[in-house]
Amino acid sequence: MNKHFLILLLLAFAGCSTERKNDGKIGNFQFSYELDTIHIDSKGEFFFLNNGLSGSTLSQSGELYIFNRPQLRLEIIDLDKKQLKDTVKFEVEGPNGIGALGINMINLTESGDFYFSSFTGLRQMDASGNLKRFINWDNEERIQDQLGTGKLISFDGIISRDGSKFYGTYSAEGRGGSSMADGLAIIDLKSLELKSIEVPKLSALKEFKIELDIDGMKTTSGDSYDLLLNDSKLIISQGSINGISVYDLVKDTLVTYDYQTELLPAAKPGNFQRKVATMEAFQEASTQRSKEPLFGDFMYDPENNLYYRISFLKDLNPDGNIDWKGVLSIFDEEFNLLHEEEGMGRYLGRKFIRDGKIYRFINIEDEMAFEVLTPTVNR
Repeated sequence: MNKHFLILLLLAFAGCSTERKNDGKIGNFQFSYELDTIHIDSKGEFFFLNNGLSGSTLSQSGELYIFNRPQLRLEIIDLDKKQLKDTVKFEVEGPNGIGALGINMINLTESGDFYFSSFTGLRQMDASGNLKRFINWDNEERIQDQLGTGKLISFDGIISRDGSKFYGTYSAEGRGGSSMADGLAIIDLKSLELKSIEVPKLSALKEFKIELDIDGMKTTSGDSYDLLLNDSKLIISQGSINGISVYDLVKDTLVTYDYQTELLPAAKPGNFQRKVATMEAFQEASTQRSKEPLFGDFMYDPENNLYYRISFLKDLNPDGNIDWKGVLSIFDEEFNLLHEEEGMGRYLGRKFIRDGKIYRFINIEDEMAFEVLTPTVNR
């Protein structure tokens, strides 16, 4: 149980920006939980599980939308009935084509439209799979004039529920999925008005990336970042650092929070090579990095007004296998750390909060299942 004394430091950019550090203990907080496993009936269809359900999303009614890459279809999962509810088929080419590389991320809007992000751009499609709009930031003169030279905006991001705004990131190093960013890019999808906000903690991810350079051909590998939109707050977390950045859309302020506890350090120690010249050295550096802590993304529970995050510590056993130690961190709405719980296991793959419960995807003999954590909290 931790109480946090707040330190406010004003920075000068984008109106106003503050930094806040958390240390110490807070109040009286009691936590317990129960675990259950649910299996999803595929109704005889083939589920694609190899990507851990990456890019899937929940609807406002609590249904899970998943893109099945081999089958080129959107699958809708009824989590109450624990079964496949419906599918929407797509084509690669043609007027409603989604492209050969498929879909990275799914966003749903109140109107029933889908926004699909891919390597080539952002597609707005109706509920039947008809293409309504295709957006590539690189081809939009209005966006490029505001962005400036040498920067790229990711196509992966969050679309507001009303479909009016895109919340993503930009980078001066390229378009590297969820591992390469310098700041936030907020775009009005009607006017194409762009607002960019530098986020130092995003840039700090570069300190932990591994670069392979073979005769001028460069490949990089780094930890990822995640975005969460909760009302007027955009929360940015990153795998290398035990802290977050919170941008307030109304106040136009950026607040950073740093954490360090008995269970989790302030950041990865970084005991691995950053620049290598052979594939063998690249693999060795990646192996060493994989043994270091990995800090999870934030999830919001509106029923209990709490944020949850699951991070990982990894120990190498004498037999050479990695022992995963999950740590659940619980925060209040002001991002004060209330509690940390060990013993969460290997929380990889898709996870989300639904009806006050934490769902995590698990593959059981090539069948879709979820471990469901039901918390009990007292404050």
